[in-house]
Amino acid sequence: MLRIAHRELSQAAAAVLASVQALVNSGVDYPARVRLADEQWDQKTSTQVKVAAFRAVRATLSQMCIGSVRCGYCEDSLAEQVEHILPKSLHPDRAFDWHNYLYACGPCNRPKSNRYGVVRGSEIVEFMRRRSDPIVPPPQGDSALINPRIEDPLDFLELDLGGVTPDGDLLEGTFELLPRDGLSLKDRARAQFTIKVVGLNREVIRVSRANAMGGFRARLHEYVQHKERGSAQDKLETLRDDILMTPHLTVFAELRRQRNFLPEIDDLFARAPEATTWPLIPG
Repeated sequence: MLRIAHRELSQAAAAVLASVQALVNSGVDYPARVRLADEQWDQKTSTQVKVAAFRAVRATLSQMCIGSVRCGYCEDSLAEQVEHILPKSLHPDRAFDWHNYLYACGPCNRPKSNRYGVVRGSEIVEFMRRRSDPIVPPPQGDSALINPRIEDPLDFLELDLGGVTPDGDLLEGTFELLPRDGLSLKDRARAQFTIKVVGLNREVIRVSRANAMGGFRARLHEYVQHKERGSAQDKLETLRDDILMTPHLTVFAELRRQRNFLPEIDDLFARAPEATTWPLIPG
């Protein structure tokens, strides 16, 4: 899970979102605004103007994806759903807010649904409205979920890649995302909440991360070999781009960050130090 670079939505699409959001905001009270948000979302392709606007939304979110068009949470599955970072059923005022959108996969989006949490001191107050529950606002406070559009998730999370300890012990990686060492109690709680709500350590993802590590190691080794053979710059750039378009770029980011504990990886980066600064997010 990496920070996502912001891109501006086209003026025409932004104007459509603003007009629909204004309609939602016109509801006489909170329950009315929730109902309007749901109704308008269901009707987001009811006119040609809206179809064009949401085609632009999807196209721009696609351009913002990390590497290939992968989920902004797990990076494992194809991103195909416009996800509300703050759930629209709880925050109808953000239902058509471009800054509240993320391209996600169904396996992340569906279980997240309208599960929500707010920060209270060093703890998280969780909230989820079921269909039979009264339509009341969520608790007041800052959202507990790490928002990759405005925060760097790797400030809060680290991937367990294993490696060699300072004492020389070899540890096997679990390939789970964990709260980083040294976090405050508040930030640790936010990290744990995000991992749980989105399901960032699903078994299929852990296996994919392990496979990705082997793939990145092999691709980086290929890049180093071509560099040391004096291959042309365009060949090296193609190999670089192949690496940066590989799913699970968080694994590559963590290989760079944890290379001191991974001797083989550290040697490859020492031979190609430029790889430690390749930008992982589209400009």
